[in-house]
Amino acid sequence: MRNTRNFIRKNQRVLAMSLLLASLYSCRKDVMEPTAEVTEESTVSAKSLLGNLLFHDNLDALDFLTSYVSKQTGTSYGITASTAQYYNGTKSLRFELRDSDPEVKNGTRSEISFPDCENLNRWYSYALYAPSDKFKFDDDDDVISQWHQGGGKTPALCLRVQEDHLFIRVLGKWHDLGAFEKDKWQAYVLHVKHSAGSDGLIEFWRDGKKIFNYSGANMYKVSGDMHNPNWKLGIYKSNWNGSGKTKTKERVIYFDDIKLGNEKATYNEMAPVQTNKTAPSKETSTAEPVTSGRSVVSLALVDAATEKDVLTIADGQTISLSKLGIKKCNIRANTAPAILGSVKFELSGKQSHKSHDNKAPYALFGDDGNGNFYYGNWNPPAYGTYKLTATPYSGDDMSGTVGTPKTITFTITK
Repeated sequence: MRNTRNFIRKNQRVLAMSLLLASLYSCRKDVMEPTAEVTEESTVSAKSLLGNLLFHDNLDALDFLTSYVSKQTGTSYGITASTAQYYNGTKSLRFELRDSDPEVKNGTRSEISFPDCENLNRWYSYALYAPSDKFKFDDDDDVISQWHQGGGKTPALCLRVQEDHLFIRVLGKWHDLGAFEKDKWQAYVLHVKHSAGSDGLIEFWRDGKKIFNYSGANMYKVSGDMHNPNWKLGIYKSNWNGSGKTKTKERVIYFDDIKLGNEKATYNEMAPVQTNKTAPSKETSTAEPVTSGRSVVSLALVDAATEKDVLTIADGQTISLSKLGIKKCNIRANTAPAILGSVKFELSGKQSHKSHDNKAPYALFGDDGNGNFYYGNWNPPAYGTYKLTATPYSGDDMSGTVGTPKTITFTITK
């Protein structure tokens, strides 16, 4: 005869574990592939609850993009959650890259990076939105998805945008997939059997329509420091490395409903599902974290002969050039965040000067972008009292949103 008390206790454990797993999945939306059953008693495994998704994030949770992926950006605005645009839920993932951004991982990038794939048969999907005013035409290419293998080689497989066209590049060969549409959400699904041989496969759907089918090699052979492909998503612009420039200075792109599927996944499981049917709104300064708290926090006196900071200038301070042992002078604005659009300088007093600087370090008399400060007619500055106001802006050439300025008065003596 069945022991009723043991039967109830056993099934309570099963129900509790099922509810816990379902709660974790719905809240976090990012998971690793399960490797074992929960318990011998449980009739519900983590794998059966999660299906064939190794990762799924629609960016609505507070702890979006947890430890499963790494963030590769050198700025505070490079990767943020945005409520200005979304495909489903209430948020999306916003990537921003500027030509003045510091390099990360030997390149100018704002990307998220997934672990190396263990099984070479994988599914990838996301919804994508590019605003035309912040992703302008450029004859130089942008990488928006890539599968990296290390070894110092350019990825064997990647998605690129160039001259407002979308391309997929496979082992150096470019395939034109048509116009890269902007100001609208699009759903991308890719099924890739990564292989260095003839059994490789790439299937690519955009908005439910297959636009690319490829059979053959699509990765390098794994040997030495060449590993299995790892997926990277965001923006990478190689021609901005070093001091490189192109026709544009900024790139902004949004991703939502990001999924990584295992070898058993299907198109229907991977296809992004749109719940926001209204037209996306234009970016506003209040919607983006990059525009909040932008300010000039201090002003530093720089010795333009040695390129070294001398002191932070306090309001009302008297500066003796002979005591400091300096002659060629400049003033640098220290900002929060460290990288922004531009800073306007307005100097009045014994000598007047107005200027603006589009690239950090932001300096009254400018610099060459590599830490070499100019000094203008401050060789040395005229003795007397000055007033200086430095004002930050979100865009180049004093455009965009105005931040909090910093104003000081100071006196220069012999």
